[in-house]
Amino acid sequence: MNKLTLLLITLFCISCSFFVGYYFGRSLSNQEIEKMKQSLQVSLRLHGNALDVEKSHSEIRVVIDGKELLGTGSIEIKK
Repeated sequence: MNKLTLLLITLFCISCSFFVGYYFGRSLSNQEIEKMKQSLQVSLRLHGNALDVEKSHSEIRVVIDGKELLGTGSIEIKK
């Protein structure tokens, strides 16, 4: 096999694995947010790295990354 052909096949495999991993990782993140919506009774919206949280009741306690949200608001998420 030619070295150039082997290099192109290797680069193709690496790029495909990256995009497949990115797709499934994003899908899992969206599924986790949907689970949080149902279990916490809150409204969540994701804008880039910011997560907007609106609680339906003031008694609900929301803790994200060890920080408690006292009211409705936005929190920065590390990716």
